[in-house]
Amino acid sequence: MADATLTTYDEALRTYYLDALREENNNENILSAFIEKNTTAVSGNEAVFDVHYGRSTGSGSRNEGDALPTANYQKYKTVSIPMRQHYGQIKLSGIGVAATRDAKGSAVRMLDSEVKGISNDIKKETNRMMWGAGYGTLARWRSTVGDTSYTLQKKYRGNATGGDGFGSTFGGKYMEERGDAVPVVGATFGGAATYTVGTTDMDVSAISEAADGTYDTITCTNPAVVEVAGTFYIRPASLGAQSTGANRKEMMGLRGLVTDTNIDDIVLTDGTDAGGDSTDSLQGLDVDTYSWWKSIVDAHSSGRYAGQRALTENMMQKMFDKVEDAAGKGVGPDMIITTKALKRELIEIRRADRRFFAHMDLKCGHSGIDFNGVPLVTDPDAIDGEIYFLTLSDFAIFFMSDYDWMSENGSILRPVSGYDQYEATLFRYAEMGCYNRSHQGVICDLSYSN
Repeated sequence: MADATLTTYDEALRTYYLDALREENNNENILSAFIEKNTTAVSGNEAVFDVHYGRSTGSGSRNEGDALPTANYQKYKTVSIPMRQHYGQIKLSGIGVAATRDAKGSAVRMLDSEVKGISNDIKKETNRMMWGAGYGTLARWRSTVGDTSYTLQKKYRGNATGGDGFGSTFGGKYMEERGDAVPVVGATFGGAATYTVGTTDMDVSAISEAADGTYDTITCTNPAVVEVAGTFYIRPASLGAQSTGANRKEMMGLRGLVTDTNIDDIVLTDGTDAGGDSTDSLQGLDVDTYSWWKSIVDAHSSGRYAGQRALTENMMQKMFDKVEDAAGKGVGPDMIITTKALKRELIEIRRADRRFFAHMDLKCGHSGIDFNGVPLVTDPDAIDGEIYFLTLSDFAIFFMSDYDWMSENGSILRPVSGYDQYEATLFRYAEMGCYNRSHQGVICDLSYSN
C-alpha cells in the first residue's frame, strides 16, 4: 500500500477521532466526569502524593505567662501508586483500506465503525473497573454443571455455594457482550490464601437465567481447572500470577477505595475466610497498621454480606452526617451514588409520605435527585445493595498519558505480519487514587427489588 494512503488514515485517526474519543471516555460515565484528572503528581511511572491523617498539636489555651503551644505539623503520609496500562486495538482489512485510498472522507467511513466500537468498549470496561477493586472481578462461581457449563452467583447473599462476596450479584452480565474470561482459583483463604489464574479463555457463547433469577448458567470452552468456593472470573491476562502480593493490572475502583479493609480481603474470599498470603493494601497502607485509613462502613449487624436490611431515610441521614462531620460541612459528601433499584426504594419511601425529591441537572448532561442539596445519582455498574457517599475532592484519576494512538516512526496504522490487515493501538496510562479514605462512606447489605 502506498504511504500516502496510510498517511490519510493516520490523519483521520488523529483529526476526526482522538479528541472526541477522549471527551467521550473522560466525561460520559459519571465517575469519570466528576473525579479530578491529575497529571502533576505523576513522576516516572508512578503517582506520588500525600494523604492527610492527623492534625497539628500546635494549638491550645494557656494562662498568662505560660509557654505557648509547641509548633508542630499536619500529619501526612506519602504514598505512591503505579500507573495501570490500558489498551484498545482496532483492525482493518488490507483490501478495505486500499479501496478508500482516493478520499479522506472514505477513510473516515471505513474507520468509523471500528473506532466508535472500540471507544464504546473502552468506556464500558473502564466504568466497570471504576466500581471494582483492581482484580478485575467479572463474576463468581456457583457450581459446575459440566466441562463446558457452569452456574454463576446472582444473589447478594445466601448463594447456594461459592461464598458470598464482591461480585456475587453480577451473574453473567459482564460476559453478555464479550465472552472472554478465565477463572481465578483460590486456596486456603484467610491469611495464607493463594490463587492460580487460568490460561484457557472460556469464550462464553451463551448465558441463561434461572427461573427464580438466583443464578445464571453459562456455556463456554472448558477452562481446564477445578473450581472451588471463592473462584471468580476475570478478563484474560488482566491479573498476574501471585508472588509477593497481588499483581493487579486493572484500575482501582470504588469497592477498593471506599471500605475499611485491605484489597485482598475484598476479592480473595470463600464467604467464610478472606485475605491473601501477602497483604494487598490500598496505596501501600495496611489498615491493620494505619487504623485511620478506613472509610465509614454501615454494614449488617452480623457483618458484611451476612444479612440484608431494608433501606430507611434515617440510615441515609446518619451516613450523610457522619461523612459531613469527617470531611467538613460544604466539603463532603458532595455526591451520593447507587443503583437504580435502590434509588427506586428511596423514592418509594418518600412517596408513601407524599414527599418527593427535587430534580438536579449536573454537568456533562448528567442528572440526579436532591438529597440535602447533594445529587444522588445512579450508575449502571454501581454495586447492588450498596449506596456510596463520596467526597469527590479526595479522589483523583492520575494520568501519565491520556488516550492516544501508539505510533511507530510517526505512523499509527501498521501492517499485521503475515496477513493482509492493518491495526492501530489506543493506550492510556492511568490509575485512580484517594487522598483521604476516611471522608467516604458506604451503606451496604441493603435489600432491593429489581
